[in-house]
Amino acid sequence: MQRTEIINKEKLFELIEFILSDSKTELYESYSEMENELVRISNFSEFKDYFEHSTTEKKRQLGFGIYNPESKGKFTITKLKLDPKYCNGKTYRNRIDGWGIIYVHLNLLNTENEIECRISVNSRKRAENWKSTNPEFGNPELWDWKIIESNARKIIKQLKKYTQHSI
Repeated sequence: MQRTEIINKEKLFELIEFILSDSKTELYESYSEMENELVRISNFSEFKDYFEHSTTEKKRQLGFGIYNPESKGKFTITKLKLDPKYCNGKTYRNRIDGWGIIYVHLNLLNTENEIECRISVNSRKRAENWKSTNPEFGNPELWDWKIIESNARKIIKQLKKYTQHSI
């Protein structure tokens, strides 16, 4: 399940506020900066600070993962080894992993007025088909797919309300 829309910064902030309004929601960077821990965003103010810092640093792509403990499953933070000769001497970065994580990918076309926002999540069927490729994610049957799909639909429905135009 996925959806991509172009929204502005104000609508992005409303969407993130909506996502974080569920007190059980855990929002993380999808990937950390090299040689840093993953950032967990606990509230809207932290997201705004993160976003502003990222745009000041001229980042054009931001990725986040939403995990809700009610959806159960195996949620992990994986330390990825990097080859320092290709990464300015850096040796690792972290990423979130799990079949039922809902991803929010932002492509900052124009920081204020044009942000491509993509929401995506695996389906039970896709997870089953890929479980032998990613055994470290655990058994897809551990996840409560009804909760995951319901949460993803709510977020996508909210995103559609803010649409400037679809991709």
